[in-house]
Amino acid sequence: MPAEFDPAAELGLFPDKLFVCNCRGFLTKNNNIRDLCSRFISNGDHVYDVIDRYDDLTAYVLGREEATAGSTLKWVVPFLKAYGATDHSMHQYSRECLEMMPSAGKAMRYVSELMPTFITTSTYEHGILPIMEELDAPLCEVFCSKLELDPANFGRADSRKIREMAQELASMKIPKVKYKLNVPMEVHENDVRIIKHIDLLLQSRLAELPAMNLMESTSPVTSHKKAYQLLDIRRQTGIDLDGVFYIGGDATDYQSMDLVQDSGGLSVAFNGAEFAVRGSTIAVMSKDSTVGAVLAGEFYNRGIQAVLDLANNWERKYLKEADVFDRYLLDEMLALHPRKLPDVRLVDRHNIDSLAEESDKYRRKLLGL
Repeated sequence: MPAEFDPAAELGLFPDKLFVCNCRGFLTKNNNIRDLCSRFISNGDHVYDVIDRYDDLTAYVLGREEATAGSTLKWVVPFLKAYGATDHSMHQYSRECLEMMPSAGKAMRYVSELMPTFITTSTYEHGILPIMEELDAPLCEVFCSKLELDPANFGRADSRKIREMAQELASMKIPKVKYKLNVPMEVHENDVRIIKHIDLLLQSRLAELPAMNLMESTSPVTSHKKAYQLLDIRRQTGIDLDGVFYIGGDATDYQSMDLVQDSGGLSVAFNGAEFAVRGSTIAVMSKDSTVGAVLAGEFYNRGIQAVLDLANNWERKYLKEADVFDRYLLDEMLALHPRKLPDVRLVDRHNIDSLAEESDKYRRKLLGL
């Protein structure tokens, strides 16, 4: 944590709970990496989607030992460089296309004044800096993907080859087939083509170019790295995982959320993708971030059971009369949603399949791809 004066620590009252969150779905709406690909790469949005599909297939469907969700962040880098992106232009465009979730800044300031607060995101440094400026929450500590484009040098011939590879990817069709986590299914023929094609690019064609050095120098925050960071936060703070409130939404949050849940902490899928919901205790679907602060505040002050009770009785009549720690914040959340409350539901083995599908659909409608 930053070296800020903490009066509670001065009195020997050290925190026993902490808050960790991802960006997209809770703090931001837009997919920064996809936006950058769309801006700098010809047909870049589809190039990103194909590579991201490959990422999910190898990590969660094929279950390759070396695969880790979030490697898309590393694999798109050569294409960004070959099409002329620079560190400065990526930072500038990240600022221009940033879409914050309503009330995100207020929610994060509220939570960071209660307990140690960490943001763990796959977003590049170029994209996280504008987010932190918007949040204005100096007590948050951030972990993000590291990338430096400018020191890398691609010759004209190499850049042309990489651009040709990008257009090969842009011509590929992505099937609409959905695969269940850890459930054997036959892989669609178009997905087989994607897997074979990108395997060839990574293992042969790109390996012979300077692009491989650039990819290897990139440090993406993948699903495994998020889990390692969570364990490192535990070590640094001395707070066990049963004292962790984790808000996630991306597929890369699954391992961390599952780890927190198994350790007795609280994992919340906030506008979560399917795999995020499968690692969660509570699923939230909301157009603003206030409900996240409500649940986190209750967790900090009254513990996990109080949050579960709140989620289990999530209706306006109950909430108006509920005995909660921060009545003002809950009333503010109710006032922000006079017609329909954010959807807050406990996840269990009976509803997990339908809820994962429902949340994923809501996420796509609210946030886009």
